[in-house]
Amino acid sequence: MAARVLGRCMPRCIPVLIRAAAIAAVAATPTSAAAQPAAPRTPVATRASLHGGHVLGTVKDDAGRAIGGASVIALGAASALVKTDDHGRFALSLLPGEYILRASHDLYISTYREPVRINSSARLERDITLWRPGSTSEPDAITAAMAKAGQTPSIAAPDHSHSDTAWRLRHLIRTVLRDESGVARTPVDPQPTDDAGATRSQAGPARLAAGLLAGTDFSGQFNFLTSSTAGGPSGWVPDQWPRGIAYVAVGAQAGALGDWRMRAALSGGQGRSSAWVLLGELLGPEAAAHAYRVGVSYGAQGFDLDPDRPWYGTASSSRGVAGVYASDHWSVGPGLVLDYGVRVDRYDYLAQPELISPSIGGRVAVLPHTSVTTRVSRRFVAPGADEFLPPPASGPWVPPERTFSSLVQRSPIRAEEVRHFEVGVEHAFGEGGDATTLSVRRFHQETSDQVATLFGVNAAADGGHYFVATPGSVELDGWGLGIRRQWRDRIHAGLGYSMVLASWDAHRQARAIRRVAPSAVRADRERFHDVTASLDADIPETLTRVTVSLRANSAFARADGGALPVVNGRFDVEIHQALPYQPIQGGRLELLFAVRTLSRDGREPGSIYDEVLTVAPPLRLVGGFQIRF
Repeated sequence: MAARVLGRCMPRCIPVLIRAAAIAAVAATPTSAAAQPAAPRTPVATRASLHGGHVLGTVKDDAGRAIGGASVIALGAASALVKTDDHGRFALSLLPGEYILRASHDLYISTYREPVRINSSARLERDITLWRPGSTSEPDAITAAMAKAGQTPSIAAPDHSHSDTAWRLRHLIRTVLRDESGVARTPVDPQPTDDAGATRSQAGPARLAAGLLAGTDFSGQFNFLTSSTAGGPSGWVPDQWPRGIAYVAVGAQAGALGDWRMRAALSGGQGRSSAWVLLGELLGPEAAAHAYRVGVSYGAQGFDLDPDRPWYGTASSSRGVAGVYASDHWSVGPGLVLDYGVRVDRYDYLAQPELISPSIGGRVAVLPHTSVTTRVSRRFVAPGADEFLPPPASGPWVPPERTFSSLVQRSPIRAEEVRHFEVGVEHAFGEGGDATTLSVRRFHQETSDQVATLFGVNAAADGGHYFVATPGSVELDGWGLGIRRQWRDRIHAGLGYSMVLASWDAHRQARAIRRVAPSAVRADRERFHDVTASLDADIPETLTRVTVSLRANSAFARADGGALPVVNGRFDVEIHQALPYQPIQGGRLELLFAVRTLSRDGREPGSIYDEVLTVAPPLRLVGGFQIRF
């Protein structure tokens, strides 16, 4: 009864909670510098993250003296800048993802530039050495000392070969195939030169990018990928021509405003459609206790209408989605954190195009290593939104690849409304590189106009089109258990279990769904079990990174025409393999291969039934290479 009352007041409660949190945030922010107590001479700033990792270390000169006031920059999945204190110490807390670490000081030569991967609760330690101009007259001495410190010099020694082969060999990064002992890193030339000392032309986009980006504070990646799908009788054999995808991500500092980053992708292929997406974000500076994020995204898809295929159900040859969002991570005090935000989207293909999705949550420490968490949200999820909107984690953003339409012709497409309430308890065992976290949670969810996604239900429709329909509205209660474990910076694993009891109210479209996928229409009451597992492994010896997600559920909709749900599993596997070649100074070249049957990202807020009611999702294959800088 309490849940139903809370659900009815949800549309009014969420805006009130957000306004109250915003007023409290303004009240807690100092109005002037004079109102603040005297700050330390050079404080250490940190970027807080609820589930992020940490980078700690010191910055010293070549004589071993601490350097105060040096800048340490992390650019990547998020962005952060800190200044070292009087003892040269710094500390960064970062969201999980890929970053480039850099260090600089006006009075020193800065050569440090290192790609790192931050995982949840990871702890990295780095000792950085900067070089004072004129500290030594022997370039070889600087090179040897920097190689011993694990840094790649940018000062060229004058006595090496200038042949094309020698220049390329000097740009190879160390891997398991190159002996760590007895092989010092050689200096890296800013540009290759011939024996006469003339600059050799840099042909190709990678060389051009190197000339433009080397020595700057920009960070990002270029991806050149292909994507295709397989399924049905073809099994693992792609059933359509691969689509080419070009993806670029760039980020840098924005002065007093904080850090900015942009992501864009364009796809096209042999099919009838093409698409592009664009995202711009601003992350505020780490002042006081607030870490805000503001972003704007847009995605568009164009396709050719075929009069011989009336099931497309649309008179428009394009679709577009625009979104604006803002969120704040507020550290109210010791042991208390609030996360709140709002997202406004517009889908031009929906019957009601404007959608507003607020959320608020928090974490409070009640005992040492024990916290209570809570989350309340009202989220609108439109069919196809997972491809039009940016992913919740860093990585390639693949533009929309398929077209879709309503299963019931001339029926408008509507978004589902998901109201979620959750409370949980977490306890951490251990600290630092090896830690285990146990959690238990209780949740209640109400979904209006739950969406079912139907692949392969029309023999005339090819692999590039699917259908959506609404079997009904559902209200459910459930509880879950979870465990997360990390082994230093190499392996992060998680396992979660949940049990759900649901009550359904059928929709008028249920009859049409029952004719093509009977198991997607549920009984009045239903109970099911769900198990999810994740693994993130980093193997530095071979420069390999593997990410695996698995989900098993006792109530998946089936594709063989059966009337009852079935126990089934789905997966998502992604492999990154770095190559011993630097196309851009300080960057890295990686091969990427990904294969997945999961149609939804489990980290994205939405209905628990979104994945369960996806019938016969195709196998998606993605491959290509990435240039990180």
